[in-house]
Amino acid sequence: MHQHDQEPEGGQPQGQEGNVEQTPMERMASSMYAQAGEAANAFRRGELLQDSQIDPLADSDDRLIAMLSYVTQLVLPVVMPLIVLLSESSKKRPFQRYHAVQSLAFVLLFWLIFMAASIAIGILQIIPVLGWLIGVFALICLTPIYFLAGIGLLLYYGLQAYKGRRFAIPGLTSFLRDQNWLQ
Repeated sequence: MHQHDQEPEGGQPQGQEGNVEQTPMERMASSMYAQAGEAANAFRRGELLQDSQIDPLADSDDRLIAMLSYVTQLVLPVVMPLIVLLSESSKKRPFQRYHAVQSLAFVLLFWLIFMAASIAIGILQIIPVLGWLIGVFALICLTPIYFLAGIGLLLYYGLQAYKGRRFAIPGLTSFLRDQNWLQ
């Protein structure tokens, strides 16, 4: 390496001190890290939803469809929100669309977390005795608690939607807004 090719101390090429621009991936990672921190703080405070306000433009049909977007996830995951999002009438109904997107994202995140945990537990099964104990504990204790919490949250969010509330699920809604999937 020639002397003029070397980087100065501090690791930055000459002429670029203090002018470091983040890559899109770094910006997304830092944004997700901040959102995860905000969500964790909200859950520590016992908040299951944030920015809850009644939408005065939501009529009874809007509220019913919004509630069904959450509650039907228990029986037929993904179906109702997709019907709402693909229907022509929902394009004129922002309340329905908001809750359909949010409930769809919630159930997808729920299953993504469950699959990631299942894979991690499966990998831990390699450890002879400890892996078996972790697997049994997860199957008998954690899985029912996780699914009961998911059912409870879907019912709670469905009730809030039926009351005509437009709310933010900590962490999830801010991510959806950053992606321009929600207004």
